[in-house]
Amino acid sequence: MSTKKVVITGANGRIGRRLVHQLVQEGHEVVGLVRHQEGAQTVEGAGGQALQVSLSDTSKLSAALSGAHWVFHLAGAIRGAGSETAQVVNQETTEQLITAVLESDRSRLEALVYTSTVAIYGDRSGLWVEEDMPPRPETDYARSKVAAEQALQQSHETHQLPIRIARLAAVYGPGFPFMMVDRIRNGRAWLPGEGMNFVPTIHVDDCVKAVAQVASAGENGRIYNLADRKPLPLKDFYSTVQKHAGGSPVRFWSTWIPSYVQERLARRNESIKARLGRKPSFTVDALRLFTASSRMNISRLENELQFEWQWPDPIRGIEQSV
Repeated sequence: MSTKKVVITGANGRIGRRLVHQLVQEGHEVVGLVRHQEGAQTVEGAGGQALQVSLSDTSKLSAALSGAHWVFHLAGAIRGAGSETAQVVNQETTEQLITAVLESDRSRLEALVYTSTVAIYGDRSGLWVEEDMPPRPETDYARSKVAAEQALQQSHETHQLPIRIARLAAVYGPGFPFMMVDRIRNGRAWLPGEGMNFVPTIHVDDCVKAVAQVASAGENGRIYNLADRKPLPLKDFYSTVQKHAGGSPVRFWSTWIPSYVQERLARRNESIKARLGRKPSFTVDALRLFTASSRMNISRLENELQFEWQWPDPIRGIEQSV
């Protein structure tokens, strides 16, 4: 494979820093876009070149993107601190990125890969979801991701931008909050629901490999589900974590607290934290994301991209991650 100039937003995140490292190891020239010096140090520690650029500064962003072969748009979150709602951190930053790409020198641009989420499918009662199914978002986070996907697809149709969308399952691995290792060890792991629902997962090693493969072998305008091959009910996933981490099992609180009370408390907590300019950890979106149930069909990833998993079974992946 020839050397590519690669630009990554959100490069200092848990997925981004690993993607930087992998692409550098493959011999590519990798530029990680970050917002602060601490993030720059993370990118440089992974072997990449760090550039402090705000995604709202389209002129500087355009200059950073010029001449890139691959662009990975990983920046985003369920929500940020204070007024940084899901719409701001996901939809608006994506629209700003599109503007910057259109204003850049994109003569060598081969792929713009956007990392979306399984949450756009909503609660499907454990059914298998495919990329061509209409989105049914049930959270602000999912709605912001759907809006970002639509803006990107429109830019593909109108301006022929080489858009490729990777819809990620819940990513787990060493140090990932989704695993709740510290909380389980300390006996403080509580979750909504009863744990019988399926939340699709993918190990970070496979996630990074798959995202890179979408860039190198994917098709423009195409959407790819990224998940492992053996989804587990949430209760079984965390039982496996507890088996290897020690501590106490996750307790699912819906047996004691009605869902309407949970959502009322979550809305109040989110409102208070927003006024204080802090990022809330207990939100309505988080409640709904942990109680939704679906399984991701990954035949497109497997058959079209010939993807091979390192950790196709989360039971083995969890054992390696704790």
